[in-house]
Amino acid sequence: MAARPRFASPAQAIRASAAIRRAVTAAGAARLAARLGVRVTSLPAWNFCPAEHVEVVADASGVSRHDLRPDLYPRTTTARDLTGGEAMAAHLMAGEHFARTGRCLSAEGVR
Repeated sequence: MAARPRFASPAQAIRASAAIRRAVTAAGAARLAARLGVRVTSLPAWNFCPAEHVEVVADASGVSRHDLRPDLYPRTTTARDLTGGEAMAAHLMAGEHFARTGRCLSAEGVR
């Protein structure tokens, strides 16, 4: 029997559970089960994607490996460190945005 996933928080576990539901819907239960070599009736019983099936599920559904199992596939960051000048410019642009709109950039979902 496979080891139970060790998620960092209950919220992370809920998101991973929702991700497997999205994956099954996106790929189609019958098609996904055939690719995995499991019965269609076993898919609804999955609370989380088993580690040995993450690659195939991600490929078949388009749901990322990180969303399916964040405990095994942490999100890779592509952000680079800013230089002092770039950080100052970003700070000034955020201040100008707040002065124009009265709202913080983080309140608008910009990251």
